[in-house]
Amino acid sequence: MATLQLNHIARETSDVARLAAFYEAVLGFERVPSPAYSGFQVTWLRLPGSPDVALHLIERDPTAAPVAVGPGAEGAPPSQLPRRHHLAFSVADYDGFVTGLKAHGTELFEKTQPDGRTRQVFFFDPDGNGLEVTSSAAGSAAGSDK
Repeated sequence: MATLQLNHIARETSDVARLAAFYEAVLGFERVPSPAYSGFQVTWLRLPGSPDVALHLIERDPTAAPVAVGPGAEGAPPSQLPRRHHLAFSVADYDGFVTGLKAHGTELFEKTQPDGRTRQVFFFDPDGNGLEVTSSAAGSAAGSDK
């Protein structure tokens, strides 16, 4: 079987500019050239340390039927994210990152794994997508959602 690599993650949104601003200001993403589609907006972003993986923000089609997501995700507190749909990133300066989230007024939930070394913070982007940032001490791309 061929070895797969992650290429991009796509998030649909009703406000591409607002969501792009969040990912740039709070998570440090950078804009990269995006295709110019007729009739809808897109913004492509990348993390500086991950040049081969992109985040594609795509304007939601208001005429399309909604795609089902995890049940009960709407309005859930960040404390429920460890066992719900979320994207996870790692960071070397965990404390500095959490300080930045708080400075942006982001509601968050922190926990430490039983190993005592892996720290996690869970929060939502402005569209309600679940996000996790874990201390780089986690050491595994597979993560440890428990």
